[in-house]
Amino acid sequence: MLKRRTVLQGALAGALLSGCSSGTTPPPAVDPANPFDVAADAPLEVLTGQEYGGFGAAAYRKKYPAVTVTPTVSDKLRDLVLPRVAAGNPPDVVLNTGDGQLALPRLVGQDQLADLRSLLEAPGWDNADVTVQDAVLPGMLEAGRYDGTQRTVNYVATVYGLWYSASLFQRFGWDVPRTWPELLALGTEMKAAGLGPFVYAGAHPYYVLELVLTLAAKTGGHDVLKRIDNLEDGAWKDESVTRAITAVGELAKRGLIAPGSLEFDHIASQKRFLASKAGLLPCGNWLENEMKPLIPSGFVLTMLGVPPLDGSPALVRGVHVAATAPYLVPEKAKNKAGGLEYLRAMLSRDVAAQVTTESNQLTVVRGAADGLEIGTALRSARDLLTAAGDQVITWYFADWYPDFATTAAQATGQFLAGGLALPEWTARIQSAADKLKQDKAVTKYHRD
Repeated sequence: MLKRRTVLQGALAGALLSGCSSGTTPPPAVDPANPFDVAADAPLEVLTGQEYGGFGAAAYRKKYPAVTVTPTVSDKLRDLVLPRVAAGNPPDVVLNTGDGQLALPRLVGQDQLADLRSLLEAPGWDNADVTVQDAVLPGMLEAGRYDGTQRTVNYVATVYGLWYSASLFQRFGWDVPRTWPELLALGTEMKAAGLGPFVYAGAHPYYVLELVLTLAAKTGGHDVLKRIDNLEDGAWKDESVTRAITAVGELAKRGLIAPGSLEFDHIASQKRFLASKAGLLPCGNWLENEMKPLIPSGFVLTMLGVPPLDGSPALVRGVHVAATAPYLVPEKAKNKAGGLEYLRAMLSRDVAAQVTTESNQLTVVRGAADGLEIGTALRSARDLLTAAGDQVITWYFADWYPDFATTAAQATGQFLAGGLALPEWTARIQSAADKLKQDKAVTKYHRD
């Protein structure tokens, strides 16, 4: 059974081992400039689902001028990589993104992915005084841990929140809400101004479930979602979860949902928002890239964090962030050391800043987007991410158990539409979680 647990630090393990023996030969000193002993002339093959996955090549070539680095961009990773894995001749680095991405748990179960612990413990590419792990934002590595081992480093930090038009707010003199009651009051003002205050994609109710879970975590802390991820008994009956779904239900009770939301898909809801027919939209920070041609001039697209239910939340700066775009090094890569070194380059501030500048996405590299000339949308998401610090909100059950996540999302959509009472919402999702927990045919995961 696969379990995701905190990676045991190699330095601690080494200290324990050295404490149990004496007179042993100390390990050779690590060269901070070349911690993996990369061969200066060994070719490196990078296969990526996105163009930015090859951005580390220039830095790598500069450091190892004799090396040939070949980044290949493809949306058919599964077709290209799996036959080579089976033949024992995989590429050296893979950025697993796009429609044809690899099923990572299966490869982990086959011991096909390298242990990245040595990467995390290595000196940073551009600052040898800190480790690679310390250069990564808090909470962003756990998504790549399987059975206590770091098998991937998920590179993109996707920030979730509520979007609004800063110019629209300025025109009407509206303040950004700091608490949920202030958000409800703002919704009333928006309604009086002729806007549907809150629009969402009813065809994809996971957006609303995301809002509920974020509120629950801000109220009760990280453990609320850890219990949900771990399928603990009664996790969905937690008071913080009940308060969160009740609060979201108030949007419907007060008539603050934009007409048509129940039938909208994500594009339709986003179009209505960008047409200033609705004031608030829950979505991740991919919104700008996805809708760029339709964003009106002067709209000033801006993200605000989900306001807490009251003035004393457990995670006052909490914001939901999902680490996506996994980088991996195949265990049988011909140039495994080079693969680790390439990831070290990608996790440098300079390369990460280039990724943000050219792809308009945030990375997991601490401070890499600071000082960049970026638009209001990405800048507001960056500022929320920076302010969150160790209060970044994460959950994993939606990736681990997608069928269950669909059940929870559908129940949430029905609740908001008035088709389920609160006790029915709780009972339906908790029952599905209990059934999943008892299903021995489904591989279970664990979060510490």
